[in-house]
Amino acid sequence: MSDNKKLSQTKLFKAAIGVPILGSFALGYVLHTYEDAPKLLADFWTTFKIPMTIASLSIPLVAWVTANHRSEQTMKGLELQKDKRLYEMYYEQQKHFEKVMGRRVKNAKFKYITEEDLPVIFSELYEFNRIQEKGEVTLKPTAVTEVNRFVIQTGEILYSFYEHFSEHKEKNPDQKRALDGFIHQLYTHLQNNLHKLSDDIGVRFIDLSDSSVEIFSRAYSEVIHLAYYMGDDFKEVWDVSPEEDGNSRDQNILNTFSAIEEVIRGHMGVVGEASFSNLEHDVASREVIKMANASPLQNLVKNSCQKLLEDLTNRFEFEDIAVIEGKYEKFQFPTREELPTLKLWFDEISDSEGDLVLTTPDSEHRARFTILDEKVEVDGKEQTKYTIDDDMGEKFIKLSLQSLSSVFCSSAD
Repeated sequence: MSDNKKLSQTKLFKAAIGVPILGSFALGYVLHTYEDAPKLLADFWTTFKIPMTIASLSIPLVAWVTANHRSEQTMKGLELQKDKRLYEMYYEQQKHFEKVMGRRVKNAKFKYITEEDLPVIFSELYEFNRIQEKGEVTLKPTAVTEVNRFVIQTGEILYSFYEHFSEHKEKNPDQKRALDGFIHQLYTHLQNNLHKLSDDIGVRFIDLSDSSVEIFSRAYSEVIHLAYYMGDDFKEVWDVSPEEDGNSRDQNILNTFSAIEEVIRGHMGVVGEASFSNLEHDVASREVIKMANASPLQNLVKNSCQKLLEDLTNRFEFEDIAVIEGKYEKFQFPTREELPTLKLWFDEISDSEGDLVLTTPDSEHRARFTILDEKVEVDGKEQTKYTIDDDMGEKFIKLSLQSLSSVFCSSAD
């Protein structure tokens, strides 16, 4: 409020006018009332001529205050006009961007980048939130680097997945869970990469549950096309030399997307798109079928291992567990080069009996699992009765905790 006061509302203006007027009224009253006042006034003027002269400077001071106030108001007006022109320029360029890019997006039949995304993309690329600080409408200095990062990391993620997935499938074709893990990592890495680009330049965010190879492929292709449409500012992104096979970098990456989609479809054995939701459905279906066909001993061992591993991971805060599939799954953990590895596996003696074994670098612990012929009712359901040693596995669990504790303690030392 105080920055935009009228001149007549300022304290200095009121003082410059009010003080002389009040003084003149007081002096007139004295001269009119007292006979000796004129002589006293003459003596006063003789004595106080200089102070009175100084007091008369109020008039030029008022003029100075007025000029200074007008100057400040003028400067503020100019600043407001400058800001207004800056925002008008921004919205004019945004409108042009939306019109031109919107037509190209529509003609190219984009599916990932839509016309509704363009205002957000323009806002991020030209830093709407920093427009007053910058004082001009210019491309974000890091925009090219951010798009290049997305492009390069997409290629690295794809080639790494294809290499490791193919190698593991060739050596261990029956280890479907491990292959599921590679595919899950692929979706996660690609989604994180696209999420980072969404934060950087405002493209659409895709949730992991909605992701698919096709969406990631479309996103890559359309981001490259958008960079090309942006012209020489993004030349570093799209003007890349051909690779050794004579193809462009982008064509090779898109071909790899297509190859990976076929690989994932073949692995899942389903007709439909290679998507995260289909992967989750396929994994869940296989687990249900596996449990339905498993023996009571297999289900008991599976549930016991899952509970034990859950307790261990929660207590020691690690997630690196390798799973080897088979009639009974074998677990190796932790899988770090700097730590010794423990193995949890089942040694079957018969269809109804066997030992759950924890192997450490210097010891081995066993717990005897036995399926009994008796049935018991639990929560209204009939279940097979079983035993684990003579203490339901308490000693085995205690030894497992001690073994893993010694692994992490030795690493800390």
